[in-house]
Amino acid sequence: IRHKKNEVYIDVLESVNLLLSSTGNVLRNEVAGSVQMNTKLTGMPECKFGLNDKLVIEKDKEDRKPSVDIDDCTFHRCVRLGKFDADRTITFIPPDGEFELMRYRVTDNINLPF
Repeated sequence: IRHKKNEVYIDVLESVNLLLSSTGNVLRNEVAGSVQMNTKLTGMPECKFGLNDKLVIEKDKEDRKPSVDIDDCTFHRCVRLGKFDADRTITFIPPDGEFELMRYRVTDNINLPF
């Protein structure tokens, strides 16, 4: 497929789920998110997408903010899982059009918006 110009659109959608007791104490909280993509690329280029999660940040704690520990994530079948396990980068050859690159959940270190 040939496109007049190469385009990649990335949308990160997150929802905050919160359960409070009658006294206002947090009983459970989590962030559920997904990375949606729409690609219009000529050829089959390899793309890389990095995560700012605990394993990457712990390498250099002095210059970084507190880490975010991703509890679980699932990937589109185009993602090379071996590369993600090795260096926490999402490497993939994207299909043409809209697709969900990944879905994830975080339950620790959540700063509530209220």
